[in-house]
Amino acid sequence: MTGILIAVLFVLQIAGFYMIVLLYLRAAKVDETERKQKQIMKEMEDSFALYISEIKEENERLIQQLSKHREDKSEMTFESKTIQTDYRDEVAAASSYFNTKPSTSKVLNSYRTSQQQASSANVDSLFISDNRAKETEFEKVYRLSEQGLTTTEIASQLGKGKTEVELIMKFKE
Repeated sequence: MTGILIAVLFVLQIAGFYMIVLLYLRAAKVDETERKQKQIMKEMEDSFALYISEIKEENERLIQQLSKHREDKSEMTFESKTIQTDYRDEVAAASSYFNTKPSTSKVLNSYRTSQQQASSANVDSLFISDNRAKETEFEKVYRLSEQGLTTTEIASQLGKGKTEVELIMKFKE
């Protein structure tokens, strides 16, 4: 009887050691997985830091271009003529909002401007290639946007980042 009891205790002790080894292996796997996850998290943090630094550089470049564009625009405004509006024109414009029939002078003025635009369009079509060569990056973005292109398409055509194009469009608003 003692022999059977010793055999059962021996089998139980071997089963206990087997369980301890299994638990140790599982704990080692958990530790390995945890180490890999920490490494992946560190790589992700580095990737995000790099991405943020790229965005920062792109935004700084955009701010420099915008300030340059505004300086160019401010120089252009000093050269342009100031247009004085007549008080009667403002009153006529305000009253036309409430009247359904436009005034004859407005119709005549709009006809004249459309004729002038049509005649200047013929001249402008000859010089459009020269003007597009002189366009700034901002004007190119605005023109492509007016043509109905998406920000992704504009960015790919101009070789710029999508974020930069979106910022330029927000400055237009």
